[in-house]
Amino acid sequence: MTVLAANRVGILAALSNALDELGGNMLDVSQAVIQEFFTMILAAEFPEERDPEVIVDHIRAVCRPFGAEVALKNPDDEPPFDLVEEPIPRQRYVLTAAGQDRPGVLRFIAHRLAQDDIMLLDLQGMRRESDHSFLASMELAVPPGVDALKLRNDLDNEFRANGITIALQHRRVLAALAHPEPVGFNTVSPPPVY
Repeated sequence: MTVLAANRVGILAALSNALDELGGNMLDVSQAVIQEFFTMILAAEFPEERDPEVIVDHIRAVCRPFGAEVALKNPDDEPPFDLVEEPIPRQRYVLTAAGQDRPGVLRFIAHRLAQDDIMLLDLQGMRRESDHSFLASMELAVPPGVDALKLRNDLDNEFRANGITIALQHRRVLAALAHPEPVGFNTVSPPPVY
């Protein structure tokens, strides 16, 4: 389910009330505020007899003061993905890009990631209007054999002349920085920062 609404005090309370009244249970959720809009994607389960149209209509009615738009998809109605082989184990990295905003930055990065079969797991970004600068952060799932240093250098070479800085860090490095362990307790050294 996706919900898009005006970001005002009470939207989450209204949405959670509507879900509760429908007998719904959240299984997974991702929420963000983009500009003035509250956005949420969630996986939820409802009683089997609950009609999808009733679910959507009820959430829209309860969240009407926020101008909520609701879309609902049943994964059972979607064609299954054809997995030819088992999913490849992937390493998690965080890629950040920052600098003067210009058209084509995200397009170039997305195409470069696709070349190496790198999956995008999360993307956060914003543009500061006062100086037209931007900051974007992406969590990536990188398959074995991909040279992370080469990826970082390729992106750096593309954007350095435009004043855009690129950083690529393994997720374990970020975790180690956020929660440092006393010296001598960590037997596995984290991957390098590029």
